Amino acid sequence: MRRLLPLLAVAAAAAAPAPTQDAPPPNVKPFTLEVDVDVVSVTAVVFDKSGKPVRGLGPKDIALLEDGVKQDVSYFREASSQGDSGERVPLSVVLVLDMSGSMHDNLHFLQEAVLSFVYKMEDVDTALVVSFNDSVKGSAEFTGDTDRLERFVEGLQAWGATALYDAIHYSLGRIKDQPGRKALVVFTDGADNVSTMTDREVVDYARAVEATVYSIGFRGEGFMSSSPRGFLRKIASETGGQFFAPDKIADLIKIFNEISMELKNHYLLAYTPKRAADGTWREITLKVDRPNTEVRVRKGYFALKRRRTAD
Repeated sequence: MRRLLPLLAVAAAAAAPAPTQDAPPPNVKPFTLEVDVDVVSVTAVVFDKSGKPVRGLGPKDIALLEDGVKQDVSYFREASSQGDSGERVPLSVVLVLDMSGSMHDNLHFLQEAVLSFVYKMEDVDTALVVSFNDSVKGSAEFTGDTDRLERFVEGLQAWGATALYDAIHYSLGRIKDQPGRKALVVFTDGADNVSTMTDREVVDYARAVEATVYSIGFRGEGFMSSSPRGFLRKIASETGGQFFAPDKIADLIKIFNEISMELKNHYLLAYTPKRAADGTWREITLKVDRPNTEVRVRKGYFALKRRRTAD
């Protein structure tokens, strides 16, 4: 559960261990206050049967339910339009890219697709590039500098194994405290074979971090023995994202462009749950009063109490 900050800059749920902090001075015992963080934010994508985004919805057009109980929506905004302040909702995105040895022959196709995505970023948007093979490597910080992102992408090299689970877990950790709309775009052409994390651990973490995961599984050499498509489909579904399975590497530009368009056309909502936090999993459902529409939202959240420590 979360507090609502300006432009919905909401901190992620505290499902992962908190960062290590310095120990208190001798004989000084910190007190811990347990508090309810009582605003839940929801990102919703609404599209028609042709796959085009549905625009112009208002609070009266939707019904948001938690575990089947209708909730009172306190915040509603269409992200494709400017708010009362004249500002757009910022996008923070991590591009999680498979740089294992099997990508050697197709690397330039991936680089072209990623750069087409980067060039469509708006002034308020920032991105981080994470590459993975035997290990996971991320650019230093989120940036909106397209020239800097371009240099990083063009410098990528393919070799080694596939630490897919570790890369996604690392990327979720990097993005969880970023402002605005948060998303991961994951590309891989093979199954994980060296990660220390398990697929279940990564999915559980993704369910607790308020970031939408878009996953792309290309049938490369690594798919011959074991395919991660079940995992990629699962993590996308749980977070309100989408899974893509292109047969041709040349389709990547189209897919990255589709993801870019969707990230700019969605709705942001927030509500205070009618039931107090009790540590349970809460299912989120969004109904839209428009015919022939489909909705994607994250499956739910853990209604945890946050612990605050003060000296």
